[in-house]
Amino acid sequence: MGRRCSEEEQWYYSFLPNNMAGGATSPLIPLFVTEVLGGPLTHVGLVSAFSSLASVPSNILWGNLSDSVKKRRIFVLIGFGGMALALLMMGLATSMNSYLFANLVMGALSSAAAPVGTVLVLESFKQSEWAQRLGDFSRVGGIGWVAGLVLGVIWLSSFESGVAEFAMRALFLLGSALSTLSILLAYRWVPEPHFKLDRRILDGPLVNVPLMIVEKARYLPQRLIYIFHLTSRSARKENFPSNLRQYYVCAFVIFAGFHTFFVAFPVFLKQYIGLYSWEVFLIYVAASLASALTYSSAGKWATRIGSKKVYSISVLGRSILFPVASIITLISLERWEIILVFCILHGLLGFFWAIISVAGNHLVAKISFPGFRAESAGIYTSVQGMAIISGAMIGGFVGQFLGYHVLFALSSILLLVGLIMLSRVDVDRETLGEYTAIVT
Repeated sequence: MGRRCSEEEQWYYSFLPNNMAGGATSPLIPLFVTEVLGGPLTHVGLVSAFSSLASVPSNILWGNLSDSVKKRRIFVLIGFGGMALALLMMGLATSMNSYLFANLVMGALSSAAAPVGTVLVLESFKQSEWAQRLGDFSRVGGIGWVAGLVLGVIWLSSFESGVAEFAMRALFLLGSALSTLSILLAYRWVPEPHFKLDRRILDGPLVNVPLMIVEKARYLPQRLIYIFHLTSRSARKENFPSNLRQYYVCAFVIFAGFHTFFVAFPVFLKQYIGLYSWEVFLIYVAASLASALTYSSAGKWATRIGSKKVYSISVLGRSILFPVASIITLISLERWEIILVFCILHGLLGFFWAIISVAGNHLVAKISFPGFRAESAGIYTSVQGMAIISGAMIGGFVGQFLGYHVLFALSSILLLVGLIMLSRVDVDRETLGEYTAIVT
């Protein structure tokens, strides 16, 4: 983190094993459906949708509950415990129903830590240190995720021949053990600050802090600053300018397109391309590394070039790369060449994701009302979650019945439709007049 870790930052590392568990099992969750449970691609979509369907309201409820009771530490423990329990249940699952339930538990319980961890950082340090401390905390999470993927590569490559089921189940159990370790570390290290922050007043410099948000085929965020608060005042339509509401619709279409592609991508690599499970993990390592290396620059590009422009370029780049995954299959390549090409492809997708993640948050901050930026960002996060649910269902069914080539083309079309819609959103329109009318 650029300097020796102080004792006051020690608790960051209680999140490290849990993030490793997430990285080690993220590509494993869809692969387990097809390789061990023998389910079709539609079931892969259902698994992703189930965990996301539980996670979207759970993030809001856990965040609101934490803010209401003014406690943080207990929710971190619940989140880690939920992850440990869900991964244990997945490793022992013998039917599709039990596996779906385990994913539902993951979405409902492991989400408790996400809206708490980042606020805990803010409550533990002076405001002048927030940007630096959040960056450090985010990097710990990113390192844990990549380390978990690398662990998956090493683990599965050691067991691949003839014992794939054992290797996958054991990796789930290993992930559960890592999350259990996080519980023990959090119990010892995570503080309960006396000062409690109202996240609704957070604004300004936090918009420019590039938190590393890992892209997953399910809605299960690791770090959230803003959540939607469950009050009648927060939910009023007039709190959100019309161009922001238009952007929400654009984001829904675009993120649905992303996850229409990604819900099927690991199964495509495994079954259609014929890669080993550890090779699939290796390709995911490339994307995570590319994202991690891009985040710090993404904020600067969004500020210098313009959030809407870099966002649009990145979405356009992905719309081109999605069909490329199909085109690659038409070319005769050696095995190592296929792996290299897909590492580059997925690395580029990860590069664009980092820009989209940062620029998208910049856009929301730019076009929302000054007094409702926290609420606007919370809704934006929930819109992404609903889009992931839709994309997972679409991807599973289209991929199963129409094939991967049609699926990837459809994903690209959704991105282009979203871009056309985005081109009509005026992000430079002055909203101060509308806001003044509301508050008066």
